[in-house]
Amino acid sequence: MNAQRVPMRRLVVVGGWGVRVEMLEELYRFWPGPIELVSLGDDLIGRCESVGQVADELLSRYAEPSVWMGWSLGAQVVMEAANRGAGAVSAVITLAGFPKFIADERWLNGMSVEEFGVFSRGLSREADRYWVHFLLLMINGSASVLSERQRLKKWLGKGSPVSKVNLVKSLGWLEQTDQRLLWSQVDIPVLHITGACDQVVATWAGALETRSSSVEVNVPGMAHWPGGVFAEDCCVVIEKFLQSLEGVNA
Repeated sequence: MNAQRVPMRRLVVVGGWGVRVEMLEELYRFWPGPIELVSLGDDLIGRCESVGQVADELLSRYAEPSVWMGWSLGAQVVMEAANRGAGAVSAVITLAGFPKFIADERWLNGMSVEEFGVFSRGLSREADRYWVHFLLLMINGSASVLSERQRLKKWLGKGSPVSKVNLVKSLGWLEQTDQRLLWSQVDIPVLHITGACDQVVATWAGALETRSSSVEVNVPGMAHWPGGVFAEDCCVVIEKFLQSLEGVNA
């Protein structure tokens, strides 16, 4: 990312379900302004009962105008924050995000009810095993899966950063949250980056009508993890988006 072209503003980065936000380090480490890192860990999940409450908690911490970036479940958090209209969110970047995680007869771009049920029951019985299964699923289908697996070893070795009770609790948020209307109506600049090979949720690009202020980019070969091998591709897309904001809300 070319630091000379990135607007000097704060970046708030929100991680995904059951993972450390530092897994996105390759996307934010060259940011020229201050960076606030938020993992959806025990402290935050334990105090909140919904994605909306997490967004409110973070807005109380980071009230100054900032770019908010969220990965997976974190994408729902930052979109909820943007919807509050509090002025703290000047632009949004979602990574492998989704307005609705569970598929139904009117939304075919999520995980099936059956597959989610199997995972949910397994997580309740064997949290560690199913947490590993999820991290492997994040790179499954990637065009560079062998390289991704090597990069993932570091994070697998650290183990889950979230307790079983809060993994289960926040998994429930994925089941319950439906932000389709919110994503279609948000009117601040938004960049949605999805992976063409994502096997956690199918890409929804083009399946939801959004405003002209929202841009959707589908990265070829990328699965659910926007770091690793595909971090540079994501950085190129992000830099182009940020350049488009110069003179608008810099």
